[in-house]
Amino acid sequence: MNVALVRVSSIGQQKNTSLSQQKTRIQQYAAFNDIQIDKVIEEVESGAKETRKGLELLRMLVETGVVERVIVLKLDRFSRDLFHGLRWLRYLNDNNVELISIQEKIDNSISGKLMTQMLLSLAEYEKSTIVQRLNRGKEKKFADGYRPCGNIAFGYEYDNDDLILNGNHKRTIRFIFRRWIELQDLNKTRRMHTLLYELKRRGYFFRDGSEFNYQRVMYVLKNSIYAGQLSVKNLGESQHQYDSVISKKYFNRVQATFA
Repeated sequence: MNVALVRVSSIGQQKNTSLSQQKTRIQQYAAFNDIQIDKVIEEVESGAKETRKGLELLRMLVETGVVERVIVLKLDRFSRDLFHGLRWLRYLNDNNVELISIQEKIDNSISGKLMTQMLLSLAEYEKSTIVQRLNRGKEKKFADGYRPCGNIAFGYEYDNDDLILNGNHKRTIRFIFRRWIELQDLNKTRRMHTLLYELKRRGYFFRDGSEFNYQRVMYVLKNSIYAGQLSVKNLGESQHQYDSVISKKYFNRVQATFA
C-alpha cells in the first residue's frame, strides 16, 4: 500500500486549497513514477505536535504490514520537530516503509536518509526562529504598554485595531469597585451576596448578557488592567496605554480588603 500524507496547520489554510494542491502534486508524481496511491491521509494540525490523528492512523496501517511507501509533497508536511521526525523515520525504516518527499527529492537511499535528517533539522530551526521572532515582538509590544496576547478583559473591546472601553461595562466595573468598598462593614460573604443582588437589580450584566457570579466579580476586583496595569505571565507587569477605569490607589485599597 502507498499512502499519501497531506497536512496544513490551520482551517484557514485548508480552505485556501492547500490540501488539494498537495494531493494534486502527489498524484502527478505517482503517475509519472508508475506508483498507485492507495490511501490519502489528510491532517489539519501543527507539524510540531507529536500526537496527530493522521500519524496515528498511519501507524495503525504500518502495524498491519501493508504499507510500502509514505509520500509527502514537502518534508515539513511530515514533521517540523527534529526528534519526533527522526523517531518516525527510524520507525518507518524498521518496518521497511519508504518515506518519499517530492520537493526535496528524498527516497530510501543512504544519501536520501542523510538529506532527510538535515532537512528535518532545518525545518525545526525555521520553526524555532519564527517562534523567537514572535516572542520578541510580544516583548516589545508589552514593554510599549500594549496587550501582546491573551483574552481581552471584560469592559474592553476592539475598535479597528484600538482597544477601547465599553461605556456600559465601564459603569458596571466602577460600580463593583465602589460598592465593594462601601459594603466593607459586612463580612465578605454577605458583601458578595449583596453586591450580586444589586448588580442583578440594576441590570448590570457580564459581556455575554449573563448574570454576574462570585468568580466574575472577583475577576473584576483583582484585575489590575482596570488601574492601568498590564500583567502577563513570563513578561511581568507594565503600565498600559489604554483608558483606565479606576486609579491605582483605589485599586490597591480594594486589594487590601483581601489581605
